Amino acid sequence: MFDVLIKNGFVVNGSGSPACVQDIGIHGDTISAMGMIETDSALKIVEAHGQIVCPGFIDIHAHSDFNLFVQPPGRGKIYQGVTTEVIGNCGVSGAPLLGPALEQRCHSLSNLGIDIIWSSMQEYIELLGHLQLYGNVVPLVGHGNVRGSVLGYKNQRPTAEEMEQMKMLVKEAMDAGVWGLSSGLFYPPGVYAAEEEIISLARVVSAYGGIYATHIRNEEDLVVAAVEEALRIATQAGIPLQISHLKTMGEKNWHKLTHIFMLLEEALAAGVNVSADRYPYTAASTDLDALLPAWACEGGIDAELQRLQQKPERQKIFSHILAGRSDEEVFNNVLISRVFTEANKSLEGKTVAAAAAMLNKSISDAFFDLLVEERLRVGAIFFSMSEENLRKIYQKDYVMVGSDSAVWDIEGPLGDGKPHPRGFGTFPRVLKQYVFEQGVLSLEQAVMKMSGQPAAKLGIKDRGILKEGNKADILIFSEDTLTDRATYENPHQFPSGISHVMVNGRWVICDATLTGIFPGKVILKS
Repeated sequence: MFDVLIKNGFVVNGSGSPACVQDIGIHGDTISAMGMIETDSALKIVEAHGQIVCPGFIDIHAHSDFNLFVQPPGRGKIYQGVTTEVIGNCGVSGAPLLGPALEQRCHSLSNLGIDIIWSSMQEYIELLGHLQLYGNVVPLVGHGNVRGSVLGYKNQRPTAEEMEQMKMLVKEAMDAGVWGLSSGLFYPPGVYAAEEEIISLARVVSAYGGIYATHIRNEEDLVVAAVEEALRIATQAGIPLQISHLKTMGEKNWHKLTHIFMLLEEALAAGVNVSADRYPYTAASTDLDALLPAWACEGGIDAELQRLQQKPERQKIFSHILAGRSDEEVFNNVLISRVFTEANKSLEGKTVAAAAAMLNKSISDAFFDLLVEERLRVGAIFFSMSEENLRKIYQKDYVMVGSDSAVWDIEGPLGDGKPHPRGFGTFPRVLKQYVFEQGVLSLEQAVMKMSGQPAAKLGIKDRGILKEGNKADILIFSEDTLTDRATYENPHQFPSGISHVMVNGRWVICDATLTGIFPGKVILKS
């Protein structure tokens, strides 16, 4: 007797093999049978005729580490069919948090009302396990946390003792069950780390069979060198490599994608386990102060803010940002997405150039004044990528789908601001735009990039593919009605067309309505 029987669905199993009509029998949290199953052998039957049934999506690149602590829980991922999120990316994870790293994180989270009552990865994971979770969580440990906890935000090499302290923090995280190490070599404090530092830490992770995921050091003019560095780190550490949100930013760099493909494919041919992920949009999103040169951020928040209030420093920094371009050319393509204070809420959804005109300020003054007034807590969206390149990226077998987003909502603390629409639309958008409308990918390819492939990359053996013995993380949707509705102007919109989402054998969404059940759990590496 099955607890649930899904009948007559067009099953895309996540392995890349051809789809077919099948039934799926579920007992407890596990798929116990697939094929043609008698209808009288189940407690509950869900008729999926005319709909697509596939594994729940695994968001290989997510940033929900802290937003998961906001209650009620955010719904932006589960409504997309995401049943597992890989958190701790770009060098930023929920733990460890000590000293300067803790201070910096408390500052950035003050608007969400999150009290950080943990310091170690073990403590963080235990607290995470007591939360109401719609979906599963797979943690990584961030190099930025590790370096920030030991060295703070200094631009210097670690001493032998500091290097050992960092290795110990990584080892403690791996012992707690994380699946690998991430780095954000574009952001402080990761930007101050030498290649050798990352190799040393990645070797610790390699011994546990973990992966190395990286926001590479540069995604613009020096993007090729940054990819080469990532490949050297992976090769010398003997570790599987995941290049985060693969892109070439700025029109003058779009042509470099061909060379990057060549580097990745040569590495694959040489036996390097390298893959990448990407979100289905041509605008990036991060903090507005990411535009600043690394030297302007040395010393942490207070030192950075002090520099931004000095006119000579402003001029020097702004000249670096423009790099010979006009201020309109740069800041007409930078959208203010989130601010902290009520006084600047009217600027959300406007470009920096438009905000400057609205405030009757120069673009330079508007930019720096906003960062100072908000104490750096300004989210931004950067329009800088090629749609043609995006299609080429998705067509590569070694590229998966990742949202590069935290979980958001349409109301409450997680419904504030105008975050990137990828937090609401990534996975339905891939299917609608690149499968059903443009035919860039087959349905089987797309589903594999969002389920079986990320599970295989991480080494999660019982999820990502619909087969007997695997956990029942399952999605049912309609090709005819599947639509991503989130836009840059109005991102807080859930997609439509997804009727059922099951996590660990229990329906979180049934007939397009939340059931009020929270079956998600923290998945740890044994």
